[in-house]
Formats: sequence, C-alpha cells, structure tokens
Amino acid sequence: MKKNVDVPITVTFRHIDPTDALRNHAEKKLAHFIGLIPGASDVHVILAAATHHHRQSAEFVVNATSSHLTAHAETDDMYTAIDQAAAKLESQVKKLKGRVVEGARRGATRRTPSPTASAGNE
Repeated sequence: MKKNVDVPITVTFRHIDPTDALRNHAEKKLAHFIGLIPGASDVHVILAAATHHHRQSAEFVVNATSSHLTAHAETDDMYTAIDQAAAKLESQVKKLKGRVVEGARRGATRRTPSPTASAGNE
C-alpha cells in the first residue's frame, strides 16, 4: 500500500537546458515508489550531459532518516537514463522495505524442545 507523502523533489540540470518534459518525466518515475521509503525527507535528481562523450546521465539521491539511497545511470538518451536510474532506485527501495519489515523477526528465537522433554517420550 502506498503512502500519500509529499517528499520535496529537487531537479538539477548540468550542462543541458532545463526542460519541463525532463523534469516531469523524472518526477513521474519517482512518484510510483517514493512514498514507500520510510522516513524520506528529500529527493535530489541530477540530470547531466557530457558533451565530449555524448553521454547523458541521471542520478537520484534520496535522504531518509535511517538511510541514504543513490542510483546512477548513463546512456545516450536522457529518458532512458532516467528510466534505468529509477529502476535501480526502486530495487533499492524494495530491498530496504524488506529489511524494515523483516527486521523485527530476525532477532526472534526459535523454541526448541528441551533434552529432558524428548527423553521422556522414548
């Protein structure tokens, strides 16, 4: 179940012209799972272009109370880079969410029958 949490998203453009289409695409990709991050305080999206290599890169940085998640992808197309970085971040969020849910059960001890109880059954 997704939580309706307003997490501020900051988009930074490096060496490319800022466009609303890129900003909206990145925010739309993050909107699917950003509410699942426990204690998320802010998200920083960095979209950059390396002119001498003709490569586009997208980086997502999520700050939360108990964790810091980062995902980076670099391709020839900015939209593909955003999609790949979002997929990497989503897998990190799922892993983190699994740790949070499973965390309480890890410390539990298993009850094993005492040696005297099994000796009485023989």
